[in-house]
Amino acid sequence: MYRYLLFFFFLTTATTSFAQNKANVKGRVVDSLSAKPIEFATVAILDNRDTSSHLLSYTITDKNGAFALHNIPQGIPIKVFISFVAYQPYRKVITLKTNELDLGAIKLNIKELNEVLIKGERMPIVIKKDTIEFNAEAFKVRPNAVVEDLLKKLPGLEVASDGGITVMGKDVTKVLVDGHEFFSADTRMATKNIDADMIDKIQVYDDRENDPDHLIPASKLNKIINLKFKKAFKKSIFGKGYAGAGTGGHYQAGALINTFRDTLQVSVLGSSNDLNNTGFDFNDLYGSGGLNRGGEAISRAGIAFGGGGNGKQTATNAGFNINTDYGKKLKVNFAYIYKKENSEYNTLTKRQQFLADTTVFGNSANKRNGNNSSHAISSTIVWQPDDKTRLRYTPYINISNNSSANQTTGNSYSNFTDPINVSTNTSNASGNNINFSQALNYNRQLKKKGASINIDHTLTFSPRNNTNYDNTSLTSYVAALPSYAFNQLGDNRSRSTDASLSAGISYPVTEKIKVDVNAQASYGHSLDKVSTYDYNPATGEYDSFLLEKSNDLARDKWMQGLNPGLSIELKKDINLRMHFNTQFQQVNNAFGRGAADLDQHFVFFMPTVNLNMNGFSVDYSRYTYLPNIGDMVPYTVVFSPSSSVTGNPFLKPTSSNSFSINYSKYNFQTRTSYNVRASVAFYENSVFRQRTLDAQSVETSTPINRDGRYNMNFSGYINKQLKKEGDVQLDASTNINLSKSHDFFVLNRMDGFQESYRGTLNEHVTFNYKDVFEFSPQYRLSYTYTSYSGVNYESQKYITHAFDTHFRVNMPFKTNIDGNYTYNYNPLVPAGFQKSSNLLNVSLARQFLKKDKGEIKFSCYDLLNQNINTYRYINQNSITDTQSQIIRRYFLLTLQYKFTKSTVKK
Repeated sequence: MYRYLLFFFFLTTATTSFAQNKANVKGRVVDSLSAKPIEFATVAILDNRDTSSHLLSYTITDKNGAFALHNIPQGIPIKVFISFVAYQPYRKVITLKTNELDLGAIKLNIKELNEVLIKGERMPIVIKKDTIEFNAEAFKVRPNAVVEDLLKKLPGLEVASDGGITVMGKDVTKVLVDGHEFFSADTRMATKNIDADMIDKIQVYDDRENDPDHLIPASKLNKIINLKFKKAFKKSIFGKGYAGAGTGGHYQAGALINTFRDTLQVSVLGSSNDLNNTGFDFNDLYGSGGLNRGGEAISRAGIAFGGGGNGKQTATNAGFNINTDYGKKLKVNFAYIYKKENSEYNTLTKRQQFLADTTVFGNSANKRNGNNSSHAISSTIVWQPDDKTRLRYTPYINISNNSSANQTTGNSYSNFTDPINVSTNTSNASGNNINFSQALNYNRQLKKKGASINIDHTLTFSPRNNTNYDNTSLTSYVAALPSYAFNQLGDNRSRSTDASLSAGISYPVTEKIKVDVNAQASYGHSLDKVSTYDYNPATGEYDSFLLEKSNDLARDKWMQGLNPGLSIELKKDINLRMHFNTQFQQVNNAFGRGAADLDQHFVFFMPTVNLNMNGFSVDYSRYTYLPNIGDMVPYTVVFSPSSSVTGNPFLKPTSSNSFSINYSKYNFQTRTSYNVRASVAFYENSVFRQRTLDAQSVETSTPINRDGRYNMNFSGYINKQLKKEGDVQLDASTNINLSKSHDFFVLNRMDGFQESYRGTLNEHVTFNYKDVFEFSPQYRLSYTYTSYSGVNYESQKYITHAFDTHFRVNMPFKTNIDGNYTYNYNPLVPAGFQKSSNLLNVSLARQFLKKDKGEIKFSCYDLLNQNINTYRYINQNSITDTQSQIIRRYFLLTLQYKFTKSTVKK
């Protein structure tokens, strides 16, 4: 413990030392005529010793017009610069000689018409209605930095280790480049592949692309970042290429090339590797021009370098993305991606099922090889013939093929019988899938301000075909379950079609009251046909049809709905919204096997209520959904002599009533983000499987409806930017999540409830000194507790610990060390499973060539060779532990070249 105290003592001492000979500056900004406070005015303090006017500190005024700036150096001339839209800026040069200076009330004058604009100072941040605009030149980054490094400097922005971005606690869903989609949904494609010195301004605003009428409260919206290029780079070519080879046959290679010509943007990419996105290499690959997804095609195709940390995977991707404007009225985005992935998985599973005085143990080992390939195409077309009309069309198609081979061996035993059985299974599957969808939105703003018409149409069509060969044998050592073996072919055909059309009008009755009404109609068709055949040794063919293992299910659903709504602005920043959605559904269920069809008619009332008050919101919603048709079959499906399911055609629709409270706030004065959320959901007629399981591991189940299920969740998050200016940056965040689920337990006619409690605590600190040294430790504590009521079963609990830290040292001679250390500890894994691991990844890189465009990197993944992947799951008085194969230690040498060229004539 003394080591940690000593560390924090030195950290505190170091931070305090930076604050010596510093002063605080405060004041209040008001309108010169009305004396009313001005909120969101930008206050900056600049070093006035030279013409560069280096930024020392800045902030935004609060709702009272007040501001306070801390740790301003004494004894040097500084300039206080205050600005706000439509007001003349305020400038004052002073030299601080005391620990605190109160500037009092600072009066800003309204700008007069034809005012002459004097250029010179550029404010670091400007608020324009709902847009925050940062001046990139005001935030110093290291040479050769990328946009992600620049974003880390901005107040209110947080960049996670995986590249995800949040602004004032809200997720960033898109990063645009000069207003255009840069591989669309993937924020990291832009932030990790564009140089920071190309950027002039960073704009942050609400994501209202699917809310043109501003019906959704700002507190519910995510954010969009728009990167405004400097004039010299609006016509440019930039990108990067890399190639690397390592031990164990590991490799990586890829390239990303972008060309911008005013309203035309073209990006081409390609990559291949067998690194599984493991550890720090995931971000290195991104920085080298890699990809995870981009454009809607790339997003939906699930493009990745390997698809996760488990197993051994090789992935190859190639594609392009085009953005072009035809005048000011028509914008077109087109994306294509090809993906090919080969994977190999090895997994060990150990399961304990507690049954009264009997405990049944099951062990299994699985080996799987898979091959997948796909082509994905998407487009976004936006037509705006005038400032009141917008038409948006987004078609998408994905064509994929897959094949796999599985081998599984298993055995089971109990505290009374050992062994119970031994089983083996081999299977081979192949199939193809086509997924087509389109969405069309038309929005027209009417003459009356705030009035609009909105029309939406969607269509999806997805046929799937799959063939599976299954060879299974089970040797039983108990008389109650005879041994069996089968060799079967499963021919699976499925198809889903969904089409919808809705039209609505929104109209302000008064300045504070708005009504809207939306009418909907939809049709859905689903088909699931499984034909199972037994192998006939006499003919050498799979020609013996097995009715009990086959099905021919089809569902047709028609829906008509009317959803009137009311929005009331009670006071400034207090808004109440209510909707009263009523749906009429007609459903036809066809079960095959000679069973009669089941026709159903429903009327669902699903209201929603939302109250927003300056960052605080309260929500209620009710939703009803149909049970799965596979659970409603009026017969028994036999998967094997040890597993069968009997359907229940009398299942009722499930309804949920959800309540939530949320508070989100960002304080510019203290640079602190807060977010607290609590929610609870109660379910009526939940579908639950009533199970029987005997001591020989023979299981049967039947779905039933039950009341009483509920879930409760609480999460709290706080991030404090302790120091954001000068040589030192210090951030700290705390994240806590608590949940409780109250679920059913029906096993062997024993009826009760299962209570599951989960809690996680995450502490994260980031320390950066002059961009020379960065240290980012994080600790996670996870706790799980499961208890039972109504049945006499023991409670189960376990705790896991994890610690990780990213570190980076930028050394002289253009050399840097980058790395990540992760420690995981799970004390309750079964015998034969590893309890803890130390994962250390380290790389040494050096830049070379003109403007440091080249880089050579030597890296090692899992230097200590201890990487593991284990997981524990507790449910229905059982414990399941899994341990999966994962990539272990390798060394890699990579060469990278980055280029940027402006084609603007000087």
